[in-house]
Amino acid sequence: MVTAYRIFESFGPGVATTLVAGRPVEVTGLHVYGDPAGATVGGALVLATGALTAETQLEVMDSATERQAAGVLLRGPVDDRVRQWAVDGHLALGELAEDVGWVQFISMADAMLQQVHAPLDNAHDAHQRIFRLSDDVAELLAAPITVEDLRSQVVAYSAFGETTDQVRMDSILGRAVPDKIVTQLRAAGTFRRLAVSHEPFKVEIEDPSFLARLVVPIRVGPEVIGSVWAIHNGELTPQKRQRLLDMARSLGLLLVRLRAHEELSSRYTADRIREAFRRPVDSSSTEPLVLPAREVRVAALGRLNGTSAQHDLAVWRTVFRRHAWADPILTDMEGLVFAILTDGDGPGSWTWARSLSLNGRIGQVGASRPTSSATALPARNREALEVLGTGVALERPAVSYEEVWAQVVIRRTHASLSCDLIHDLSRLDDKGRDRQALASTLLTWLMNWGDYNRAARILRLHPNTVRQRMRRIEHLIHRVDLSDPEQRLAVTLVLQAHLHRDEPAQTEPDSTVTG
Repeated sequence: MVTAYRIFESFGPGVATTLVAGRPVEVTGLHVYGDPAGATVGGALVLATGALTAETQLEVMDSATERQAAGVLLRGPVDDRVRQWAVDGHLALGELAEDVGWVQFISMADAMLQQVHAPLDNAHDAHQRIFRLSDDVAELLAAPITVEDLRSQVVAYSAFGETTDQVRMDSILGRAVPDKIVTQLRAAGTFRRLAVSHEPFKVEIEDPSFLARLVVPIRVGPEVIGSVWAIHNGELTPQKRQRLLDMARSLGLLLVRLRAHEELSSRYTADRIREAFRRPVDSSSTEPLVLPAREVRVAALGRLNGTSAQHDLAVWRTVFRRHAWADPILTDMEGLVFAILTDGDGPGSWTWARSLSLNGRIGQVGASRPTSSATALPARNREALEVLGTGVALERPAVSYEEVWAQVVIRRTHASLSCDLIHDLSRLDDKGRDRQALASTLLTWLMNWGDYNRAARILRLHPNTVRQRMRRIEHLIHRVDLSDPEQRLAVTLVLQAHLHRDEPAQTEPDSTVTG
């Protein structure tokens, strides 16, 4: 089902940004607001081309709600009252990127809707247009070119020109730039420059198989989605430069169409993953989710600097693709991005994601236990969220449930146990002179099985001092029976969570245990 949210998400923030996801309603067509020929709006995505003021935007929302539209797309800035209207009415709301024209969006969205009925034909058409435009760029520069995506994979190449080098031949034959060249380009700062540049620039590396190239960023709005690489070492006239940038914009829109096709044809779209996380897939499902491997983990991904989870989702997808995960299985829920990772090796696995995080290439990641059943995904989703929170508290970049299960249990206990018990025990943590160390004394005593001598060694006190403190503690928490095993366990859990949060408990190594 193609929803308004799915359209916004597939095109990405370079074209449209999701402001409100709304309820899942299938988009049956496009409707330009104010068009007298389109009286019936039900199921349509409303394109508010002239709604530039808050009052006009509110009128559009009122009309779209009344006519049961599938969603609304506005040109920013979008008033906060309009966002709230969409939230209250469960209506999908998107904002068109500043550099994208309405005609361009209508063309792409219409092609996307047609892909539902003829996806292969539309994808083939977009590919052919990219190849034709590649030949036009090559003719303009009198140089052979390749068009590459953010993963350095070759999307298209020109047939023009006799000048070539081994890297171009290998890239075309392998459909991707050789790894050794990618490594050299990364070391030279080429990809960093590509990420921020809006102008063509020259690239040279000390490799005999690589001739000097002119690199042209392909942008859609603020987002870089690819690049043109031409074996060209000459100068650009102002006229050629402008034509080259215009062609790059056209290539960008075509690449967006291809990306939207990939998102649309993928089994693992964000809305399907989100639905699987919210409720188990049962036997009545018309399209049950098929897991990518026998064992998978759900991973919660730390917040980025984006303004929304939808923005973070687009960034995470790009980052993962840059690191060789061709089809990331991602969704956003409750302000965070989640991934389904395989429990093996290679791109898209927990081992791979953990290595990226530990090496500082991505942010914090918390992974659930593995599962082989799609019906377990909702529970694993909640578990991954807990693991991420625990990892953040412990200041550890990448953790799995197996590594921090004890801390997770303690955090759950702290969130669910009786407030009266927490209140009684918190009296021990009074920072007054007489009670300053009582809480830590009690926890250390409990964690060392009531052994006064062991507790005293850890606290660096005399055993009699520990006994004196324990008498005062028993007086302060007289409603707690420390001789009862179950109450001792409850007190230990609550104190561990309340006093030390996720710090390891203070215990003395048991000299009777060898290993």
